[in-house]
Amino acid sequence: MEIKTDTKKIIIGALIAVVVLNVLGKELQKSFEKSVLEVVKKNPEGFKTALGNLPTEVTPPSPAQPSEEELFKQQLEDKTSVDIGNTPILGRRDAKIQLIVFSDFQCPFSKRGADTTHALIQKYGNKIMYVYKNLPLPFHPEAMPAAKAALAAGRQGKYYEYHDKLFENQDKLGEPLYLQLAKDLGLNIDKFNTDRKSKEIEDQINADTTQASAIGFNGTPGFTLNGVKILGAYPIEHFEKVISALGVS
Repeated sequence: MEIKTDTKKIIIGALIAVVVLNVLGKELQKSFEKSVLEVVKKNPEGFKTALGNLPTEVTPPSPAQPSEEELFKQQLEDKTSVDIGNTPILGRRDAKIQLIVFSDFQCPFSKRGADTTHALIQKYGNKIMYVYKNLPLPFHPEAMPAAKAALAAGRQGKYYEYHDKLFENQDKLGEPLYLQLAKDLGLNIDKFNTDRKSKEIEDQINADTTQASAIGFNGTPGFTLNGVKILGAYPIEHFEKVISALGVS
């Protein structure tokens, strides 16, 4: 596209003006910087004082995070009580160590918790009482049927034997397993089937779930050890630490 002569003159004039202003701007900036440096050299103390009086933004210090030992101390102080109700008990009711868990037979973390529980029972023997209460999570479809089957087995004195077998066969949970375990444990199958469909057992599970929520257990496993809350599948060393701190070993 051809540009008219008058237009060319205007463009050239504008470019010259930009260059001149840029040069003058740089010269003015240099002159200003030189003047400031001269003032600083002649009165350095006054300049420091002036800077010292300028307001500065103060960042508040971050609150100190509690140490691991402080958190453990808080855990020991955060105690609760659990109503055992008619849940079967493994061990002596007056045992020095009282371990209660709210758990889910289909939860892999609950299985780890069960393994830790077995290790604790093996170590402390008759010093420990263990109570398994049901907290079947809604996203585990076999958790509720397994809980009902375990309580039905409990009506025939085989609650913890059935409990162990469910965790040992966690990858096979389902109706065929529930019936097979009942037969293996020598249960009366008709009574077993009637009990696990009963309203009493359903009400018992719902009562456990309500109690767990009131304590603050919304996931599994959730333990109480002599009232101290332990939420999660902690290793045995953590339980031993609590036992030692409570002086009940």
